[in-house]
Amino acid sequence: MERAFSSRSEGTLRLAQAGVPVGSITRVFLTHLHSDHVVQLPDLLLTGWAGGTRAVPLEVWGPVGTRAMMAHLQEAFAFDIQMRRDIDEHFPAAGITVVSHEVTADTVVFSEHGATVTAFAVDHGPVQPAFGYRVDYGGHSVVLSGDTRVSENLVRHAQGVDVLVHEVVDPQAIRDRPDHPSAAIIDAIIAHHTTPQQAAELFRRVAPRLAVYSHAPNTERILAQTRTAYAGPLEGAEDLLTIFVGTQIKVVHHPPLQQ
Repeated sequence: MERAFSSRSEGTLRLAQAGVPVGSITRVFLTHLHSDHVVQLPDLLLTGWAGGTRAVPLEVWGPVGTRAMMAHLQEAFAFDIQMRRDIDEHFPAAGITVVSHEVTADTVVFSEHGATVTAFAVDHGPVQPAFGYRVDYGGHSVVLSGDTRVSENLVRHAQGVDVLVHEVVDPQAIRDRPDHPSAAIIDAIIAHHTTPQQAAELFRRVAPRLAVYSHAPNTERILAQTRTAYAGPLEGAEDLLTIFVGTQIKVVHHPPLQQ
């Protein structure tokens, strides 16, 4: 079974909670290099190898800077890698190898076993380059927006898609943050993302079979603001949400984990 991973903070923990062996992830697609989207990469790289029996290289796609970042991660953990590979456990050398691919334009970046992954530029304000991804397989498709404000390029690449996973931001939640950001910072954060009202209009234009939010917490306020302009199938952002895409789309909600 082929498995790929679109990185986000706490991602490896969620994989384990979902019953997906971390060592089974051999391909990673990065939308951009903000820390909250790459901070789990050391865990995925090292635990997937030393604790997850990955015996093949980890392939990573991302914007310019990805290759240097992954090389520096291996340098940062050079002692642990050498110890586990050459001296102590003798884990397979291939499993701690990284093959980095830097995405520079809208293009198919992966095609294997009937599945294709297309990268396309999105608009994350000054955070450039930033990409979304479209996955096509067996006549079905999913688009992942990554972080972006309303992007006409995303609208073009999302035409005819089954599932559109799109980011959203809650402006009021940002204004209510306990660190009391300045008005300028609040405005800048909101301007780099998509509000519920903007997302609603985008969903109307794309008309996916299912729209799914990411990035912001799943709140009634976000859903209510979206529903003022969009009446189609919609799911809020939810950890461990599982979506089966076929002739029918099936959504499985996992109960909250017991503390």
